Amino acid sequence: MKRLPLIIGAIFALTIAVVIITTIKLEHKEAPGGEFKTMVGAAFVGSFECKKCHERKFLEWTTTLHSKMMQDAKANPMAIIGDFDSSSEIRNFNKEEVDFTLGNQWKQQYLKKAGDDYVVLPAQYNISSGQWVSYQAEDGQDKSWFKECAGCHATGVDPEKKTFKEPGIGCEACHGPGSNHVKAIPGYEIATIVNPQRLTTNAAAQICGSCHSRGMDKSGQYPYPVNYMTSRGVANLRIFFNHANQEENKEIFWPSGDSKHNYMQYLDWQKSEHAKAGVTCTNCHTIHVSRSAFQTKLQGDKLCRSCHQTMENRGAHKLHTFGSCIACHMPRTGKSAEAGDIRSHTFRFIPPEYSIEMGGLEEQPNSCSGCHHHKDDLIEGLVEFLDAAKKADMPKPYAVHRRRVSK
Repeated sequence: MKRLPLIIGAIFALTIAVVIITTIKLEHKEAPGGEFKTMVGAAFVGSFECKKCHERKFLEWTTTLHSKMMQDAKANPMAIIGDFDSSSEIRNFNKEEVDFTLGNQWKQQYLKKAGDDYVVLPAQYNISSGQWVSYQAEDGQDKSWFKECAGCHATGVDPEKKTFKEPGIGCEACHGPGSNHVKAIPGYEIATIVNPQRLTTNAAAQICGSCHSRGMDKSGQYPYPVNYMTSRGVANLRIFFNHANQEENKEIFWPSGDSKHNYMQYLDWQKSEHAKAGVTCTNCHTIHVSRSAFQTKLQGDKLCRSCHQTMENRGAHKLHTFGSCIACHMPRTGKSAEAGDIRSHTFRFIPPEYSIEMGGLEEQPNSCSGCHHHKDDLIEGLVEFLDAAKKADMPKPYAVHRRRVSK
């Protein structure tokens, strides 16, 4: 027992000696260096470069529609989901000619290498119906992918050089070119990349709007904002892109102002009360992970009611306790592959009486007929049912409560 203090002291001294010797032998390593403090002059490096530090985000992104917007059919033949085994009078090409696929939810189109360009082959496959439909330019020629489509299907596109960094909507399509971020001076990582969550509502929405809208770049050559692609979230999209509008492009808008086609969600949103209130794309949609068919944070009414908690069960709302908010406030007015597969993002209810005023459903869809579309559901009857529901909970005079959709 008398030797115990000596033994403990010896062990303590030995431990101290080991720590001192180990510390002396360890080489002192400097913090990794860097070159850049800003995004100026940055180039595209590809999503696999981002994976080195952001592996979880990268793997989640691979489950999204964005990552599958454009796929290399030679590297992954399973990306081709069109029925090439059945004969078709529409399709005049075979699977072996396909170099890249475009799309994977509503429709799929196909690219073929042609010199230094890619052409969009003249038939698309509509996924829900399993039908081939014609897809050609008005002059009957194959469409040039770089001229017509590339900026919103691939990342790091240069239509003049006819190059792109990677197929699909990669990390840098939203976060900007990442070469400076990869070589950032320690402490300047934030300043060398775009984080949409740190941006103002309008700046963040413009990133989505650079593809989810229609129009022409300022040069008038491309239907996508070429010069904005390297400065998304930093520059002002309006400076680089002329958005389509109802006055000059009536053919792609309904009289109500809602969109007729796909890739117009941003134009719809700009007209909405959501836009005025600062509710933007990422308030409803997830970006890095796919949790639903439309990458919404919650499904159906749950998403709407996460904000609209005070909605009363009165008027038209009490008629549809079994329905959903989006059926009325996001009617299927647009077309990607089949008519009615795209929902309006103005979030406005389109009353059935407006269809009557515009000359019928072919001239103007409405929120009610999207579900009540059977032969006995006359538009006039829907108007009366809606009026009756409103009047049951409205003080007299009723006439002051009649509302038309705002244009």
